[in-house]
Amino acid sequence: MDEKKNSAIEFWRFIFCIALAIGHLNMIVWNKGDVNLLFKGHYFVAFFIFLSGYFLMANYQKNKSKNTKEVATTKAWNYTKKRISALYPALLIGVALAFIVRNVIIDTPVHELFPVFMNSIWEFLGLSALGVTNLWNEPLIYISAIFIAGFILYYLINKSEELFKIITIIVAIMVYSFGLSKGWNSTDFLLGIPLPLARIFAGMAIGALMYYPVAYLKTKKFSENVTMVFSIAHIALAMIILYVWIHGANFSELVYGLILLAFTFVLLVNKDYIAILYNDNKFINDLGRISLYYFVSHISFIYLLNFMFPEMGYVPSIAFNILFTLCWSYILMYIDDYLITPAFRSKAIGETKPVTKRVTKKTVRKVTK
Repeated sequence: MDEKKNSAIEFWRFIFCIALAIGHLNMIVWNKGDVNLLFKGHYFVAFFIFLSGYFLMANYQKNKSKNTKEVATTKAWNYTKKRISALYPALLIGVALAFIVRNVIIDTPVHELFPVFMNSIWEFLGLSALGVTNLWNEPLIYISAIFIAGFILYYLINKSEELFKIITIIVAIMVYSFGLSKGWNSTDFLLGIPLPLARIFAGMAIGALMYYPVAYLKTKKFSENVTMVFSIAHIALAMIILYVWIHGANFSELVYGLILLAFTFVLLVNKDYIAILYNDNKFINDLGRISLYYFVSHISFIYLLNFMFPEMGYVPSIAFNILFTLCWSYILMYIDDYLITPAFRSKAIGETKPVTKRVTKKTVRKVTK
């Protein structure tokens, strides 16, 4: 049985997308000026990486009891196809939009567009995490890495769940030690793997390990005291995260990553008094859904609005970027719902809609006879 949608996760997924977008606006447009920047922190990608690993493990645990003769490679590919089906349409739209906007801005001649497109083909295919540089939509490297790292992780888990735990700990130590020494934005390689991909692999593996304590706690009935402890942790961690977002990080990224890991853990357990305020809220769940489309398109609107309104002030630029990106994201969500999903995704994932019969007076009479 699939887990019920966690509205607390959906709410913070949306908030962190907004935070990432403002962070990129600061770096792309305002970082070199003398403007007093708002919302300085932008270390929120780890939240999404941990979640990806957690839900990967949840999918494995749900399916591992099924009697199947599929080998680990086939299982990993079947899982990856579902992830591609869910995320690739949004990724493709995000890359295409950024490609159009940025080439218009730099005034690329029409006859050069096809060669430029062919040089960008790996990004359009969702394989930018393999080390492709000069990207049109840089943040989408994370979605690309989720495809690649997810396939490898799902394969390893199916080969040996116990060995996976050992490998995870070793890899996480290696990646974070190397990454902190080199800087996360470096183009270095670790054991032949691009550092951004290695970093996401380690983060997803940690998120996958987090499944075990979360699943254990979900089976337990909390006392009032334990519920209160989790509630206080929920509030305290949220306040720390918001403070760092507004004022910037005053400690290492590793420490901030651990704070995000703890916060993700509390949200996934979903048994505190604060979580009750979120649960089963359709509006919040829709915000969580729209966050994917917001993430893939926000870079394009940063470049576009800065190009169209170069004299716009800092605070208005934040407001306009959020407004335009939200409107576009809603459009994308409905395009996905009514065009992409009916045409492709339901067949790719193997979903079927329940068949319901219309109840008429005639059918009622037949039943009552």
